[in-house]
Amino acid sequence: MGLEKALRDLKKAVTGGSISSSGALGPDGFPSDPASQHFTWHGRINDFLAEVPDFTAEYTIKPAAYPSGRCILDAPAAEQILAVEAMMLRRAWIHKEHSHSFSTSFGLLHKLTNQLFRRELPYTCDDAARLVKIVAAQMASTHWFDDDLIPILKICERLKAQAALSAELRQALQQLKAAMRPNSRWESAARERFRDTIDRLMALRPAEPLDAGEAWSNGALEDLKQMPAQTGDAWRTLFEHCLSATSSKPTQKWTRTAQTLIEAIGRDEFKPRIVRWFELVALPRPIHCPPRSRWQPDPDLLLTDKNSATLKGLAWCGAEWKDAEITRALSRLAQTCFKKVPNLGARCPRVGNACLYSLSVTSTDEAAAELTRLNQIVKQPSARKLIDKSLDTAAEKSGQTREDLEEATVPTYGLDAEGCLKQVLGDFTAEFRVTGPDAQQLLWRKADGKLQKSTPADVKAQHATELKKLKRTLQDIEKMLPAQRQRIERLLLSEREWEFKPWRDRYLDHPLLAHLARRLIWQFRQDNQQAAGVWRDGTIVDVQDRGLDWLSPKTRVRLWHPLGQNVKAVAQWRQWFETHQISQPFKQVHREIYILTDAERQTGTYSNRFAAHLIRQHQFAALTKERGWTYRLQGDFDSHNVPTLLLPGWDLAVEFWTEAPGGREQTSASGIYLYLSTDQVRFCNLTGEPRPLSEVPALIFSEIMRDVDLFVGVCSVGNDPAWHDRGEAGAQGGYWYRYAFGNLSASAQTRREVLERLVPRLKIAGVCSLQEKFLVVRGSLRTYKIHLGSANILMEPNDRYLCIVPDRSHVGPLSNQNVFLPFEGDNTLAIILSKAFLLADDAKIKDLSILNQIRH
Repeated sequence: MGLEKALRDLKKAVTGGSISSSGALGPDGFPSDPASQHFTWHGRINDFLAEVPDFTAEYTIKPAAYPSGRCILDAPAAEQILAVEAMMLRRAWIHKEHSHSFSTSFGLLHKLTNQLFRRELPYTCDDAARLVKIVAAQMASTHWFDDDLIPILKICERLKAQAALSAELRQALQQLKAAMRPNSRWESAARERFRDTIDRLMALRPAEPLDAGEAWSNGALEDLKQMPAQTGDAWRTLFEHCLSATSSKPTQKWTRTAQTLIEAIGRDEFKPRIVRWFELVALPRPIHCPPRSRWQPDPDLLLTDKNSATLKGLAWCGAEWKDAEITRALSRLAQTCFKKVPNLGARCPRVGNACLYSLSVTSTDEAAAELTRLNQIVKQPSARKLIDKSLDTAAEKSGQTREDLEEATVPTYGLDAEGCLKQVLGDFTAEFRVTGPDAQQLLWRKADGKLQKSTPADVKAQHATELKKLKRTLQDIEKMLPAQRQRIERLLLSEREWEFKPWRDRYLDHPLLAHLARRLIWQFRQDNQQAAGVWRDGTIVDVQDRGLDWLSPKTRVRLWHPLGQNVKAVAQWRQWFETHQISQPFKQVHREIYILTDAERQTGTYSNRFAAHLIRQHQFAALTKERGWTYRLQGDFDSHNVPTLLLPGWDLAVEFWTEAPGGREQTSASGIYLYLSTDQVRFCNLTGEPRPLSEVPALIFSEIMRDVDLFVGVCSVGNDPAWHDRGEAGAQGGYWYRYAFGNLSASAQTRREVLERLVPRLKIAGVCSLQEKFLVVRGSLRTYKIHLGSANILMEPNDRYLCIVPDRSHVGPLSNQNVFLPFEGDNTLAIILSKAFLLADDAKIKDLSILNQIRH
C-alpha cells in the first residue's frame, strides 16, 4: 500500500465516520481505519505510546519493558512485518501532517522499528516494495527516514540473492532513486551510497569499485586493469565487502568474510598492494581541484565517501596480521588520516580510527610500538583517547603496566648494537646510522669499501622494491626517534624507577634508544650506595670518569634530575659534557629549576609569574599538544577552553589561563584568534578543588613552570623580529619592546651560562663579549647587541633595531662552523650563534635588506 493511498483512506475514514470506538485516535492523533490490514497493529501502537510516560526521552526507552511493546516484539514473524509497515506509515503521517509536533512519538516508533529491522523476517518482494514506496515519498523533503533505508536495502539485497526482484519492487526502487536527486539541497554522502546500492540491485551498470581521481584510487584502478581477470574479480568482491564497513568496529562475521576473500586473492598478492595503496593516500589529487571558496578545505586532500569506506575496510583487513610491514603501513596511514586540513580538521578520522582498531587487536610488539609512536604525534583529542584505550587494553592483555609495555615494545628496525642498519643490494651496501657524524644519513659503500653518497643507478634499476622498503624503514626510524625522545623526557616528571637489567636492555643497550640513553645521566642506588653516572666507552662512570663497579642486578635506576642536587655537582656534570663534547638529547644537566617565590606563597593557589604576555595562538596550541596538554583553538565564537595538563598519579590538574586580546583585526579568516594574552597558572585536584602551591611537590611545580616558560618563550610575539615592523603591534607595541629587550627568563639565563663557556672557544671569540642581557658582537661596520632571550638585535651607538628574520628550516652559518651545543632543542640558542657569526663578518653581508638597515 502506497503512502498517499493510505493517507487518503485515513482521511475518508475520518470524514465518513467509519472509525470504531475502540482506539479510533491514538495518543499522537493518528486516525486508524478498521478496514486496513494494519488496523489491529495501530491499536497496539496506540497502547504502546499510551504506556510510555510523558516527557520521557525516546533514547532511554526499552520497548520490551512495556506489555504492549513486548506484545509487538513477540508476535509471529509474518505479523511483525505488518507491524513494521504500520509503524512506517504512522511515522510518515506524523511527519507529513504535524511536522514533528509529536516528535517523541516519532522517535519511539523509530526505535521500535529498528529493533524489528534487525531481525531477518521473511519479507516478500511485495513487502519490500511497500516499504520502499513509503520511504521514497519522504526523500525529497527530509533526512529523517535515511536510517531506515539501510535495513530496507539490505532486505532487497537478500531478496535478490534468493531470486530476481519483482517488477513492482524494481519500480519502487526506481521511484526511490528519483526521489534522491543528486543536486537536491538534501544531498549527502549517505545518499550517494544508497544510489550506488540501488544501481547494483537494478544491475543498471557495473559499479566501479572505487572513485577515480585520488592518487591511491587511481593507482588501485590501474592495478586492477593489469591483473588477471580472476584476481581482479576477487579484489572487486573484497572492495564491495569493504563498503559494508559502516560500524565502529568489525563484527566477527564481517572479519570471517574478509579473511575468506583475502585468501581468494592470495596473501602474497594482498600485502604489497595495500602497503603501496596506503602510502599513496598521503599524496594529493594528481589533477588540481581548486576550492570553491576560502572557507572550504582543500579538495585535493579530501577522500570521497566510497574511497574512504573502502580504505576503512582495507584497514580492518590488516587486523591481527603479525607482519611488521603491514603494521607500519597501518600506522603511517593513521598518521596521514589524522593530519589536520585547514577548514576541516582531521583529514579522514573514519580511516584513522580503523587503523587504530587494527593496531590495537594485533598482539605484537611492533603494533604496540606504533601505537606508542602515534600517541606522541597524533594531536586530535578523540584519536588520542582511542590510542590510550588501545594501549591500556594491550597492556592488560600482556599482563604488564602501560609503562612496561611502551618500553618493552620499542622496535629495533634491524639496527645493530651500534645503531647501524646495513643492507646489501647487489654490489653495494646501504648504511644508515642513528649515532655519530653520519647520523640520519643513508650512505652507500662499494664492494671495495669506498663511499658513494648518491643512490647507485644499478640499485635503482635492479633492486627497486628492496630500496623502497629500506627507505620506508628509514622514514619510520626518523619518526620514531623524536617520539621516543619526548617519552624519555617525560620520565623526569614520573620519577619512574627500574631494576638494573631491564633498564639496561630497554635503554642503554637498545639499538634504537642507546644513542639517547647513553647521553643522559642516570641515578643508581643499591643498599647504602648511590651515585649518578653516565655511559662512557662501554662502561658507566661518575662525573670524574671513575667506573661504578658496584652496579649489579639488585641496583635500582632512575633518570637523574638536577632539582635537589648540589650546585657544585651540577656544575661538574655540565663541565663533564662540555669536556667530552657530548650533546644531550634534551636539557637535563642544564635544565632550568623553578622554585616557589614569596609572591606565589602570597597568592596561595595560583602563580602570576608568566601573566601578561602576548603569544601566537596557533604556535601555542601546537606546542601544548606536543607537551601533553589539552587545548583547542579559540575564536570569536563559543570556543573558550583552558589549557590543562592532567597528572592522575599526583591527583593534580594544572590550568594555564589565557584570554583573547580582542579586536576583529586580530583573528584569522576563519575567526580564530591570532594572539592570546596569558594569565594565571593554577593547580587543582582532579575534582577541581584548588591546591595550595606550597603543597605541590617541588619536582612537579618546577617541571610545570618550565613548560609554561617554554610556551611563553617560544610563542611570544617578542621573539618575532618582524612583528613590530609589520604594523601588528597596536596597543601591544610596548609589550613587544619590553619582551624583545627585557629581563631574561630562566631559560634565557641558562642560555647565558652556556654562552659564557662556549664563546671563548669560538673562532669569533675575539669580537664577542657578554653583557647582562646581550651577546655583543663587534663587526667592521657596527657593534651589535643580540638579546639572549628573544635573539633580537640592537645596533650601537643609538640602539637602533636591526631586523634579521632567520630561515627556520635552516639554522644558517652555524651549520658550517662546527659549533658544539651541550643540548639539543634550543633553537633560539642556535639562532643567536648564527646571527653572531653573520654580524662578526658584516662587511661580507650581501643581503640588501640587512645592509640598508646597517648603513642607514
